[in-house]
Amino acid sequence: MMYQRIFVAVDGSPCSELAGEAALVFASVTHESRCTGCHVYAARMHRQRFEDMEPGLPERYREEERLGSLRATHDDLISGGMALISDAYLTSLAGKAAARGVPFEPVTAEGRGYVEILRLIREHRPDLTVLGATGHGQTPEIPLGSLAERVLLHAREGDLLLVRQPWNLKNRPVVVGVDGSDASYAALARAATIAAAFDAPLEAVAVYDPFFHAGVFPVIADALPEEAQRRFDFPAQERLHDEIIDRGLEHLYRRNLERGAALARTLGARVHTAVVAGRVCPQVHHYAAVRGAGLLVLGRYGLHREDESLIGSNTLNLARMSTTNVLVVAPQKTPITVPDLPSDAIPWTPEAESLLSRVPPFVRRMARIAVEEHARTRGLSRVTESTVQDVARRSGMEGGRDAGP
Repeated sequence: MMYQRIFVAVDGSPCSELAGEAALVFASVTHESRCTGCHVYAARMHRQRFEDMEPGLPERYREEERLGSLRATHDDLISGGMALISDAYLTSLAGKAAARGVPFEPVTAEGRGYVEILRLIREHRPDLTVLGATGHGQTPEIPLGSLAERVLLHAREGDLLLVRQPWNLKNRPVVVGVDGSDASYAALARAATIAAAFDAPLEAVAVYDPFFHAGVFPVIADALPEEAQRRFDFPAQERLHDEIIDRGLEHLYRRNLERGAALARTLGARVHTAVVAGRVCPQVHHYAAVRGAGLLVLGRYGLHREDESLIGSNTLNLARMSTTNVLVVAPQKTPITVPDLPSDAIPWTPEAESLLSRVPPFVRRMARIAVEEHARTRGLSRVTESTVQDVARRSGMEGGRDAGP
């Protein structure tokens, strides 16, 4: 289902103009959608700044009577002028909404921009909030404005669209990141709906990192004394990661992506999938850029969410660095049901299961995947003790003895 209640904040900056247009485009897709447009002005902040500057005024202006007159004039100009500016921004947006037949409500507020926008979001509870990624203070060094970032961190009501580019999905894909988390499947479902509504291609990408441990191992080795290095057995650890953890990760992410593709098909969408090796944030960023994405869709959190987290680190960094429009999808109160794939597991003998139980628990699932893949490549119909031992010799588990992390 598309968005019913859309909230957009405007300030007259270039990205704000693009945000207003994107909000109306979304509202136009569904006949039942309505849009609330908001502008926040900071008259009290300007009043405080004027008071702070008063000691630096020429002496003739510091007489109390003249200073009082200046204060009154400043207040009239600032308060009245900002109200006129707000009306101008929102009147223009209201006219565009009327031309599209979109019900529109203008709202103005006085105060700090991000504070008031967060308050209004809590009050209006929109399905979608749309913001320009940057405001009037845009510089190349700061690709995500402070207001947009604060709202991104703290807004918990509905999805958030950060706009940098004109809305255009014609022959440009909607790209969505999938890591197997409930949040990523919610993002995929939303991306499928949007792709269908705008007749755009849909592409899902999963990224796993097989290089992290290879970079960390030499650092650890240099830090440990020689005796500890022998006990840690770095060559065996590296084989363990090369043969089991890294291959198991790729298989796991591929299966999660295949489940996502099955979900997209149940929603009537065709999806192109890709599994990429590397660091998540730069690889998703590069993939979206190379594919010319018109929209990048991300779950608010990933697989490793902690209760303290305001937002996933990859989502936050992609929101900062992406050169396209980014939609951050809020978690679903009830996780989306994702289709299960037909099981391709191979039967294990009790002896083989016993050997697997000696593998450290945190790698056991990936070890099972690697062993079953090894068995399939050799045309075996089941996993036996010798199959596990063969993989163990390759990976450094040495006949099934525990290999450390």
